[in-house]
Amino acid sequence: MQFLDKQFKDLEEELKLTDKAKEQLKSKIMYNSHKTKKRNKKYYGWVTAVTCILLIITSPLYSSKMASMASKILPISILPNYSNGQENPDLTSQLFELVEKEGYIVNSVGITPSPYTIEISLFLKDSTLKQAAEDLEPKVKSYLYENGYDKYELKVSEAAEAEALQEGQGDESSIVYEKVREIVKEVFILYGYVKEADYELAGLKTSKASNIVTIDMPDHIQESTEIVTEIEKKIESKNLDIEDIEVNTFNFSHRQQDDRWAYIASDIYDAMAGKSTYQLTGLSYKVKDGHTYVSIKTDLEKQPSKEIIQEIKLATQEYLALPETKEKIVNDNYSIQFLLKNKKSFVKITS
Repeated sequence: MQFLDKQFKDLEEELKLTDKAKEQLKSKIMYNSHKTKKRNKKYYGWVTAVTCILLIITSPLYSSKMASMASKILPISILPNYSNGQENPDLTSQLFELVEKEGYIVNSVGITPSPYTIEISLFLKDSTLKQAAEDLEPKVKSYLYENGYDKYELKVSEAAEAEALQEGQGDESSIVYEKVREIVKEVFILYGYVKEADYELAGLKTSKASNIVTIDMPDHIQESTEIVTEIEKKIESKNLDIEDIEVNTFNFSHRQQDDRWAYIASDIYDAMAGKSTYQLTGLSYKVKDGHTYVSIKTDLEKQPSKEIIQEIKLATQEYLALPETKEKIVNDNYSIQFLLKNKKSFVKITS
């Protein structure tokens, strides 16, 4: 309750609410907290009352301060990249859909960290970039504020060579690569290596003089020579402009672990990035001797409050306990830590 009272004191200062309005809002939040059965009721049951906060955000008092307040009140929600066989929409896909609904043709929506930057690239026909930006920025910012994002940069840009990109025209090397990729996958499946074939095992090094195919060969495969010979034959049969094939071996189980933790680490990072409460600046992970090490970097000078630390721990642990996540982790040993700006750990979760 003390934490809730403090939040409302901060809220009162920022909004200059009357005592009556403040009590009404507090009553609504407490009422909703009793109805919910979500996690962390002891500390954060009240934070699930998002509706009340949205009423504030959409009021005439709407401002970036409201976004900051929302980022503190909205709970952390870490979702797996895939759930029940379907891909869960992340922020980029949600913004892609939002902009399309406004009648624009979207080339891409991308996010880069440190500083957390969202860039929306458009194909423009009937409007200028200035007009599109003036139209979209308030709507995108409103959506971001409602979802707790309050520490980001937003860029709206025009896609280069829009007509060629829209028609899906690819250059010659891309066409060659796709054909080689299909051949490599086909041959690995032919030899019974279906799981291996699902990985990107083919590459293409191009220059003005030649094209060289690179093949990543799992080191447990004993028929590697036969597989490469078969790939060469199929390339020749399709008259592809390939001068040579280079083979590199790798540990397949290591790569599998590395690939699955790319998704897991990103899920955790994405849930808190772009929000001033957590001040995330970067993500790194590595697999060594079968153990995965994940480091989530922040710009925090000192440890956050006990409540925030507790929320980060619980949200991460609940995500790791989800059936979808457990299936992906398999039996991996792991260490996940959140780091202050000075690289000192303030949250650490291990298997």
